[in-house]
Amino acid sequence: MPDFFIHNFASDTAGAIVEMIKKEPRDSLSSTIRLQAMAIIIELSKKHVVKAMGSHQRWVLLRTFLKSVFSLPLLMTLQVQGVIRGISGQYTKVLFIETLQTLNEMLQSLILENPVPAELERILQLMDSWMQSREACRRERAVWSSILLLNFVATEVKLDEVSPFTRLGHLVAVLGIRCGDPVKAISSKAAGAVHYLVSIAWRQKIAQLDRKNVEWTEQRNKEFLAAWSPTVVCNSPSRIAELFGVYFNPRERTDFILTVMDGLTNHCNNNCQPTAEGLLSAMVNSGGTKVEKAADLVAGVCSRLDSVQQPSSRTLMKKLVALLAGEAEHLDTVISCLLDYSFPTDSNAAELWQFLSADPALGGQVMENLVVRLQSHHSSEHQASHTSAAATCALYEMISVSKSRDATTRLYPQLLMALLVEIHFSLGQSIAGDKVSGRESSRQSLHTSSAVEAIKMLLLCVGCRSELTVMEKEQGWILLQSPQDHLHGVSLLARAMVHYACPETTRMLLDLVIPLLDRGDKKHRLTMMAFFVELLRYEEAKKLPHPDTLDRLEEWTKHPSPVFRSLGLRGLSILATQPGKVEQVKALLPAILWGSDEMDDGSILEAISAVQNLLQSLNGSELTSVARKLIPLFDAVRPQVRSAAIMLFTELLNTVKRRQKPLLQEEVTRSLVPLLLHLQDEDPDVGKRCQKALAGCFQLLGWSCPKQINSKKAWHTHPRVVDKICQHSVLKLKSVSDILLQCLDHLQSPQAPIRRAAAIFIGCTVQSSEPAMVRQEKELILQSLSGLQQDPDSSVRVSVSRAIQQVRDGGRNQSPQTLGARFRNLFCCLTGQEERENAPDRDLLGGPDLSQSHRWDSGGP
Repeated sequence: MPDFFIHNFASDTAGAIVEMIKKEPRDSLSSTIRLQAMAIIIELSKKHVVKAMGSHQRWVLLRTFLKSVFSLPLLMTLQVQGVIRGISGQYTKVLFIETLQTLNEMLQSLILENPVPAELERILQLMDSWMQSREACRRERAVWSSILLLNFVATEVKLDEVSPFTRLGHLVAVLGIRCGDPVKAISSKAAGAVHYLVSIAWRQKIAQLDRKNVEWTEQRNKEFLAAWSPTVVCNSPSRIAELFGVYFNPRERTDFILTVMDGLTNHCNNNCQPTAEGLLSAMVNSGGTKVEKAADLVAGVCSRLDSVQQPSSRTLMKKLVALLAGEAEHLDTVISCLLDYSFPTDSNAAELWQFLSADPALGGQVMENLVVRLQSHHSSEHQASHTSAAATCALYEMISVSKSRDATTRLYPQLLMALLVEIHFSLGQSIAGDKVSGRESSRQSLHTSSAVEAIKMLLLCVGCRSELTVMEKEQGWILLQSPQDHLHGVSLLARAMVHYACPETTRMLLDLVIPLLDRGDKKHRLTMMAFFVELLRYEEAKKLPHPDTLDRLEEWTKHPSPVFRSLGLRGLSILATQPGKVEQVKALLPAILWGSDEMDDGSILEAISAVQNLLQSLNGSELTSVARKLIPLFDAVRPQVRSAAIMLFTELLNTVKRRQKPLLQEEVTRSLVPLLLHLQDEDPDVGKRCQKALAGCFQLLGWSCPKQINSKKAWHTHPRVVDKICQHSVLKLKSVSDILLQCLDHLQSPQAPIRRAAAIFIGCTVQSSEPAMVRQEKELILQSLSGLQQDPDSSVRVSVSRAIQQVRDGGRNQSPQTLGARFRNLFCCLTGQEERENAPDRDLLGGPDLSQSHRWDSGGP
């Protein structure tokens, strides 16, 4: 008969039988259809037709028969149902027994048709779920069929010697667990099944040995089987693991352990957990680390641990992971697999890492491995990953174990740097300004907070309580987690460590950081740079080679990245405080001031700080150069920059020696108008610093200082204040044109108060000057003022309109009395006398000049 015909016939027959069996009721037994169908399969197997069906179709056919027979109710229940239907109880009993016997005969015939270990494994594996059923009758049927089949194979069938078992470990574990079944009939049958399986397995092993060893092995096998009777196995199921632990190959041992771990979970019924626990313990103690794939076992532990409630079982599973990690060949594999389950961290993953850390020697190896992984990731990748986040969480759990203190202390510098860089990596997308989804943002936030918590735990473990206090008090942890302020947080931590840490620790950190300054990703370098810069405050840092450190810092100040420039300038600022390095840093003053017109605000603030530390060592020409660079910064957008620049300018004025004053007079004179206008700055701190700076300017120039510069009143509501300041300036400054041109520049200021002040000052200057002195600039002034007539701020528009009228009028309509009054006012100003400014301003209301109707006393405003 052609093969294709046999295959089609077998497939059609199998399909028809399956459909017929599915229609049989599972809660009753009244017909012989099951018997007849199984009898057909037995006859077909004798003619090798079933084998032609193919493995999948045979699997479906066998599964259908097992389900139809094993799921039948108890015999007593079947008899009662039969009586109800008019069927005698004896008939039902006979039919039930014959059905079970025929099922077992069918299984035996399938083995005879295809006598290979794979067929035996396939049949027994289909019985697995029935052996673990909640109902004892189903378990007993499955175990009984298993023992009959194994007895038949052990005594009547010679399996193919070339084909090996592929699932032997799993089968032994399933039957071994049943040896602890609370139902005695089931446990004893399972023990017998194990006994026969041992015999079959040993026979296969003997067949693969050299002929000279066969007789000796056969004799040993007989002695072994005699000693390992079913009674022994039933009384001590754990000895099964001792027996097969020697026989199993790595793959079989892995399968055995995984199956036994299933018996420890809540999903395993019938109180077999103690038996499974004994089997696992025995296998682990008899070579449990000699497995094919350690990753499979670790993954098996991680996936099952949540379903294991017994503390002893959980400890045993964690012990297995620790034993695997203790083998050098498995350490990397174990850690990699654990990391897959460690982010986000749950209690089970945390327990595993803590258990590993409880062994000081093993914990040190694992922590070192994790640190190396983080360092390698930082050197080769450009952003955080699941692995690096998991390693961070793992380190936190391990550091938190008290027994890991020695390993943590030994690895402290590497741990600290790796965790700091990891924070920067976790913030990568936020720093870059990339759009992040809500879920990704949540994971990123969890990652960052995990790294911060790990650093906290690290500092606590090594006894850095003062550093922790500083970080808490100064909100350093918040800074570390902020994309904008992360490096500020790094710097704060480094400063605290320099201040409180022991010299040996700081020296170790310095030795670790220096080689990393030029390696890895930009994020990696920036974290190292921020830490290194603060370590320059450390006493031992003074012993570093001057050229190397200074060259590196100078290179950073010229880097296109604003952050690099800022860190380089901060480093120079710190070195400028060290007496032995002042001259070397001062030689880099051009680098410090270089590009200040284009530098970002952060770099400018660091440059100001660096120059501030050098002030006392600068000569006259250098001070002049600094002043020239500072004046444009008075108009910076950020109030912090304006305030810092004006403060440094004030300190510079106080530093100037008598012989240096002539060199600075031009720059000081050029600073007066910006400083006067910024008295009206919207930031009160800037206005206060302008007052101090102007006092210094007037002192350096040898002029008396009008008290009006200390007035807090707004110029547009108290024009007498600005009028006196303006008269004083016009009298002292030789070039009215310079004053007006500087005011024109400030008409474009982003601050409404500065635009308003510039317009008011222009009007007052023109009013206080001879017409000839402003004739050339008059059209330019009017044109510039006209551009602000549509200003969004109403007070600016009012001040501009008044200034335009004052410029158009010039001095030509001023009567002698008015001019005389103005000179008297000017005289009062120069001699310290002042007007009573609280009086209403009648000039604004169109009234007569108050200078003609009032005499001013010397009281202040």
